[in-house]
Amino acid sequence: MKNILVATDFSENSHKALEYASLIAKVYEAKVYLIHTYLPYFVEPGVYTDSLMMQEAMNEQHESMKAKFIPLVKQLEEAGIEHETLLELNDVSSGIFDAIAEHEIDLLIIGRTGSGGFFNKLIGSNAAHITAKASIPVLAIPQQLENVGIKQILYATQLEYEECDVLAEVFALAKKLGAKVNLVKVEASFEPDIQADQQFIDQIKGTFVKEDFEITKVTAENVTDGILKTAKAQSADLMVLAAHHRNFLSQIIDPSKSKQVIISSPLPVLTYQLKGDL
Repeated sequence: MKNILVATDFSENSHKALEYASLIAKVYEAKVYLIHTYLPYFVEPGVYTDSLMMQEAMNEQHESMKAKFIPLVKQLEEAGIEHETLLELNDVSSGIFDAIAEHEIDLLIIGRTGSGGFFNKLIGSNAAHITAKASIPVLAIPQQLENVGIKQILYATQLEYEECDVLAEVFALAKKLGAKVNLVKVEASFEPDIQADQQFIDQIKGTFVKEDFEITKVTAENVTDGILKTAKAQSADLMVLAAHHRNFLSQIIDPSKSKQVIISSPLPVLTYQLKGDL
């Protein structure tokens, strides 16, 4: 991992996202990119303005946004982390995906709001939308999080697809952070059980013979409830999802099929896309 992108709106939760970026950047000696996207201020109807006034207003807006980077940059400088700021006149999704491509980003970190209220749900859904569309791992940081740290990782396995490539990255991250990984398979009525679980369990155990981990099966009404309850029971401080766009992840993000684990989780959620989906 060489390059980490942190999307910031300069809120308190953005500072939490940056703390996680710093934590991971230190152990990988990675560079952190801070990005903020914005759109021009709207002119009130009936208020006269010309192109010069508009340009001056846009320049003031740009300088105001640049100033907000200062405390975040100071935080990275004090931690001795290489960094760069990106201030883009663009919408959030387009700005983020353009930056991912241009700077060869390996990990995206975004903060999200709580699940209460329409506006919060809108922003939380935006984070989930970006997660679903991204081709790189995305770490979503919840607003209500208090302590920053990763020592217990819950990996939600489907035991339906080849996941060893993703698991290798998760075990590598855990080793860097001194964390333990536990795997959980949630058995829910709507979740298809096409392949025999044991063949994937044997494959995982055979591939990662030197790793210390457990594989647990739990039964729940839906995948989201099963993951969240198991994470709480295991005192996990990070949840990891590896998913296809068209099934498991779509069920998590689609509000008609689940309670949206990415939006409602009280823990950070790290999402990978399985290689067959990229």
